Amino acid sequence: MKKSELLSEEKKKKIENFFYYYKFHVLIGAFILIFVIVFIKDMVTKIDYDYSIAFLGNYGMSSDDSLALQQWFEEHGEDLNGDGEVHVQISDYSCPGEGEDGYDPQVFAAMQTRFIVDIQEGTSMIFFLNQEKFEDYKDQGVFPADEEDYIKIEDCKGYQEAGSPQSAADYMVALRILDGSGLNEKEEIQSYYEANEKLLESFIGE
Repeated sequence: MKKSELLSEEKKKKIENFFYYYKFHVLIGAFILIFVIVFIKDMVTKIDYDYSIAFLGNYGMSSDDSLALQQWFEEHGEDLNGDGEVHVQISDYSCPGEGEDGYDPQVFAAMQTRFIVDIQEGTSMIFFLNQEKFEDYKDQGVFPADEEDYIKIEDCKGYQEAGSPQSAADYMVALRILDGSGLNEKEEIQSYYEANEKLLESFIGE
C-alpha cells in the first residue's frame, strides 16, 4: 500500500474516532450554532414599531382591512424612535367570547393574556372597541366609562380615507386612561401618549 493511501486511511480512522467519541458534543454545538444564528437573524430583522394600535372586539378584522388601517396610520404617524421610518403595529385582540360561535378557550386565554400585558406595559394608547367590549370594560378604569367620549370609526376621516374597511365598521375609538395605572409617572410613556393623542386627532379629522 502506498504511503499516501496509508495516510488517507489514518486520517479516515481519526475522523471516525472523533465522531464516535464526540458525536454528541458536535450535535449540541451545531444546535447551539443554529439557535444563535436564528436569534441574531430575528434581532436584525425585528421591526421597532413607533405605535401600536389595538382593536378589541368579538371577531377579528380581515387581513386586508387591518393592512389598510395600518398603512393609513403609518402615512400619518411620526418617526418616534428616530430610525428614519414609521412603523405601526395593529394589535387585534378580538376573538369570540364564551358562548359565542367560534369560541376557543385556549385562543381566548391567549388573547386575554396579550391584552393584559399591553395594558400593563402601555404598549397601545389608541383602542378601538366594539359595543360589547365597551360594556365589558367601561367600569374597569382602563377606558372611558362614558360612551360619549368615544368616536364611531365610521365618522372618522382616517377610516374613510383608508377605504372604509368593512370588518372594522362596528368599532368606536378612544384613548386609554393612564391615571391610576402608574404609567403616567413615566416621562417616556407620557410622551408616547401625547404622540398617540395627536395621531388619533388626525385620524378623527380634528
